[in-house]
Amino acid sequence: MPLALKHHDPAVLARRKVLARSWAAVVIGWAIIRTLIVWAAVGDYGLNPWIYLGIDVVAACIDAVTTPRMVLSFVDDHYRQAAKWAVISLVAFVIPDLYIFLGTRELPKKIIIVVLVIISITLTAGVVGVIRKVKAGRRAKAAAEADVAGILQKGSDSAESA
Repeated sequence: MPLALKHHDPAVLARRKVLARSWAAVVIGWAIIRTLIVWAAVGDYGLNPWIYLGIDVVAACIDAVTTPRMVLSFVDDHYRQAAKWAVISLVAFVIPDLYIFLGTRELPKKIIIVVLVIISITLTAGVVGVIRKVKAGRRAKAAAEADVAGILQKGSDSAESA
């Protein structure tokens, strides 16, 4: 039976908590910066920046919780749970962008194309980032399991020689 790290290991939990809080700070900070960019780009077309900021901050808070849970669920091979968190993250990602289209008067085609390109780029960057985090998490988990297995093997070898 392969040796696995315990999910309740204090060191693992502490590291995961720090990473989740760091992600939350980045996501909420990005929501504020994005609001300024969106306001400058489409504010003249009736977009209310305060409503957009409110929607984006709420979505960012949801994303700040769901994305780390999704990544950790993938790392821990809990695919059903990961899929649930992925759907919630995707909805939280899309809602502020929907408000750009629903909260403005008619947008020129150039702006629509630019907004759609930006949405596509940020979505792609997000997916690539999640894939990298999952792979890095799995490598770290495998390395930690190998270290623990090596320590246990050395302990059993020394007990057998005694």
